[in-house]
Amino acid sequence: MSKYAFAFILAIWQFNLLYAANCETKREILIENKVTKVWKTTLCPEQKLPLHAHEFARIVIPDENGQMKVIYQTGKEETITLKKGKPVFLSVEQGRNAHQDLNISKKPLHVTVVELRQ
Repeated sequence: MSKYAFAFILAIWQFNLLYAANCETKREILIENKVTKVWKTTLCPEQKLPLHAHEFARIVIPDENGQMKVIYQTGKEETITLKKGKPVFLSVEQGRNAHQDLNISKKPLHVTVVELRQ
């Protein structure tokens, strides 16, 4: 490998580390009323949300491609593959089981979640 190729790969690796280091896992509520709740979640690489459950079905719309592992309190795990802009439907049954969401991607995941309250 040439020294230029090595330097380029090293620069990309350092950029990815810096990008991930500046990430903050958070949730921002955009809309909330009796019909729906919409929020934006940022989930940093190798971070997981606290144990939680949902009362309602949800639609998750990712801003980028990635993978998220859902770890249920029962020990069951499932991986959800996210495609940029492609909505994923999550049922009431799935949400009622206490779980944690873990970003197994190398980059932060940004998703818009639409909770269907009716």
